[in-house]
Amino acid sequence: MKKNIYLLLSLVFFFLTARSQTIVFSDDFESGLGNWTVTGLWNTTTSYSNSPSHSFTDSPDGNYPDAFTSEATMAVSADLTFALDADVQFYALLDLEEGFDYVYLDASTDGGGSWTNVETFNGEGMFTWQLYTVPLGAFVGGADVRLRFRFVSDAAYNVDGIYIDDIAIAKYNVDLSPPLILHTAANLYESTLGPNTLTAVLLDASGIASTTMYYSVDGGAYIAVPGTLSFGDTYNYNIPALPPGTWISYYIEAIDDFATPNTATTDTYEIIAGNYISYDTGLIDFVADVGTASTTGYISAAVRVTLTGATDVVTAIIQNYTDYMRPNDDIEVHIWADDGTGFPGADIVTPFYVTPEPTLANPNKGTRIDLRGTVELEGILGDVFIGYRVPGGAAWVSYTSTFAVNRSYVETAFGWSELTGDFHFRVITSAVAGAPVALYTYSAAGEPTISFTDLSTNSPTEWFWDFGDGTTSTLQNPNHTFLSNGDFNVCLTASNGVAEDTYCQFININSYLTPLANFSYTGDPTVTFSDLSINTPTTWLWSFGDATTSTLQNPIHTYVADGSYNVCLTSGNAAGDDSYCQIVEIGNTPKLPVVDFSWSITGTTISYTDLSTNSPDYWNWDFGDGGSSTLQNPSHFYAAPSIYTVCLTAGNLAGEDVNCKVIEFNAIEDIATQIGLILYPNPAISELNIATDLTGNFTGQIVNATGQIISEFNITGNKNLNIQNLPAGFYFVKLITEKGQAFSPFIKE
Repeated sequence: MKKNIYLLLSLVFFFLTARSQTIVFSDDFESGLGNWTVTGLWNTTTSYSNSPSHSFTDSPDGNYPDAFTSEATMAVSADLTFALDADVQFYALLDLEEGFDYVYLDASTDGGGSWTNVETFNGEGMFTWQLYTVPLGAFVGGADVRLRFRFVSDAAYNVDGIYIDDIAIAKYNVDLSPPLILHTAANLYESTLGPNTLTAVLLDASGIASTTMYYSVDGGAYIAVPGTLSFGDTYNYNIPALPPGTWISYYIEAIDDFATPNTATTDTYEIIAGNYISYDTGLIDFVADVGTASTTGYISAAVRVTLTGATDVVTAIIQNYTDYMRPNDDIEVHIWADDGTGFPGADIVTPFYVTPEPTLANPNKGTRIDLRGTVELEGILGDVFIGYRVPGGAAWVSYTSTFAVNRSYVETAFGWSELTGDFHFRVITSAVAGAPVALYTYSAAGEPTISFTDLSTNSPTEWFWDFGDGTTSTLQNPNHTFLSNGDFNVCLTASNGVAEDTYCQFININSYLTPLANFSYTGDPTVTFSDLSINTPTTWLWSFGDATTSTLQNPIHTYVADGSYNVCLTSGNAAGDDSYCQIVEIGNTPKLPVVDFSWSITGTTISYTDLSTNSPDYWNWDFGDGGSSTLQNPSHFYAAPSIYTVCLTAGNLAGEDVNCKVIEFNAIEDIATQIGLILYPNPAISELNIATDLTGNFTGQIVNATGQIISEFNITGNKNLNIQNLPAGFYFVKLITEKGQAFSPFIKE
């Protein structure tokens, strides 16, 4: 996918400037929740704070509830449009049940329309403020980036939750963040008999230069597998078919395409090759201890596994649990035959001890039990029971208490009984006799619509297609339309009641053409833009060069100031996007009006004429008697003669201006203009100068805005008035001459 032209310009700018930091969002929670939208119990508190007195928490009134979810989402945007890197920093206290209750930090680039998890918080009794820094480099380029804290608790045991303080999002002009690698690891080592194609989404502002998966077989040296771009930001990594029961460890590395590359590496994950048999949902909501020293009375725990065809059992998995209050003793592994009544009977193999694998860092890690080469487990079928005891001790097991598939059992002093719930015990085998062998072919004649044909053997009765783009089908021979170019790993899982098998192959889609962006425009200052892009774009993003945008195909935009604007259009479709920019010259934007008006008196009605310049497009008249009008040239009837202060406010897109004049409503015309009446300085502080074209003696008055006479004076020619003791305000000078009366306003500061 092509990079936006702004990103390319920013990359060049990096070499010309030093690294700089700009804070685009911050909150110390001293002013309430104005920056956040919350659900549940989120609020500020004074119970704990990093500085100065308040913090933000999921449960301000004590321990959080059981089986509870809540969210705190930024209500304002963080603009990372022109950034090359970003991060969020905040201080936090954690008191979340180890291994069961979590707070997730998610990020969004579309104002909360979609979210990506960037950090997970868990840990109990951590009451020392710790500074957390979470990279946000994968989300730069967006104008509406937001974060949310998402709280989730299980159905039992609760503590105090999370406290957050002094959060700040910063953007940078240098890319120092490694790529964000989003990879969903398999639950409890799940894999397949055949080749394994693993996927990851890689996000980085600078793009991805290279990515590699490194995998190890049964603890051997790591083997490098280059990642290949599938579609969008999704990469595929292929591990070849390995013998059933092979333990595989792997991790993913990604290097960005910045001038100084940044490298990200995931944790190490584990899968086990083979036919995978499981029955539970994988949900963990409870724990229990098992063994002769257990508090539950459970001496043994088991799960019934049904082998529908002859096969070799090569691995068993038992999901244990531990925390600092729940240590585990070694477990005695058993594989029991059915006793004929549906409960565990005689041991098929001699019991043996295994040390549980869970750790404080990974409290629900599954314990792997290697059974390869166990003669008693080769070529068997029917029901077997996998489980454990702890003679003289106890070991914890995690399970689902709210759903049951009727395959989990416990042994107490009274014998075996069925558990209301599901232990997470799994079995891995070789190919099952009579199982389907999945296979398909396809026709690309109608690309991007592909026709798939099932060729699986051994009479499958159910089909599950995963098209590698997030969509699926259960038809035997489906047609599917891909919505973008790319290499899609299409997998068919065929089953027939005996077992299932999966076959995958890559389908290449390249029928979509990337748009070539272009546009034309007309108008000034209101501009009509016309998209001229080719290759059928489906999305448009306009940047008008004045910090405003549009997603319309053919927008209309009005500029409020003259200038040269770099207007860019990014048009996109399923194949990618392209950007095109050109300079738009604007020279006819409205100028700030200069307001003036005149009037004429007829009886008790005054007709007003707008004399304002620079083309105002709205007018607001205040006639001084409580009346008003929005006409440009109104007439107004007055009920009684008096002195009225009439004000006109006129404006346009550039702003507005106001002018007020005093009219003495006694049918005497204001002759201020005729006699050249001028007041200066205006505003005045201590002295007001009066100049006219008149000669001879005449009377003058200072009148306030309500028409009250403040003082009187005589004037011959020009006059200097001492107004030092006059209160600050709006006044008029009224001159009474043989030609008539004249008025002129002034301001006393």
